[in-house]
Amino acid sequence: MSPDETAKELVLAFADDELCVGQNHSWWIAVGPFLEEDLAFSSIAQDELGHARALYSLVSNDVDRVAYGRPHSEYRSAHLAELLCHDWTMALARHVLHDLAEEIRWTALLNSSWPELKAVATRALAEEQFHIHHGVSLARRLLSSPDGYTRLAPVLSELAPLGREYFAGSDVGLVASGVLNASLADQERTWMERVEEVFDEFELSIDWGASRPSQGRAGVRSEDFLALHDEMVAVLRIDPLATW
Repeated sequence: MSPDETAKELVLAFADDELCVGQNHSWWIAVGPFLEEDLAFSSIAQDELGHARALYSLVSNDVDRVAYGRPHSEYRSAHLAELLCHDWTMALARHVLHDLAEEIRWTALLNSSWPELKAVATRALAEEQFHIHHGVSLARRLLSSPDGYTRLAPVLSELAPLGREYFAGSDVGLVASGVLNASLADQERTWMERVEEVFDEFELSIDWGASRPSQGRAGVRSEDFLALHDEMVAVLRIDPLATW
């Protein structure tokens, strides 16, 4: 199959999400609240960056340029993925919401008519099981304590509506052509139900319409993106010949 521009744009947005979250997770290496989280976030960061590279390779022969050399307005990442989250509670909440979304997004590609994309999704989904187990089990343990609930519940409720942007964009013709096995709208509904199911016993109050729709998919970057991108290209500034 020769993917059309809509399919490539979908993959590019997914890759940008993975790149941003992988970079953000890497910030916590050696500064996590305890050693186990340093190791976990280091491993997950590597996985997310690996997913990004695999996806970029499907839409460009120059992975380094498309990952790090585009003008900011050409990135398509969701604003939730771009948030620096240098507060541990925010980092954990974003981790959980992002990986629950990833599970649904990768699943929608498992039987893709784009063979190379199907192969990437199969590998990535296997790794996602570790990510989800880590994030969800830790979040649920914290929510089970009064102090943990006081800290984490409001942040999950605040960030959850932003996660809807993971399913924004065009999917015209992608279900009919077999690139996707579920529309973006159906994926979004499944994700919202999944988030509510995971945290049902804790009675989180999530107003899914609380935030204005973000425009990350349209090229509008969040306030945190500039600082995040500066981190991404720090090595290239030192050594312009460096490659991923």
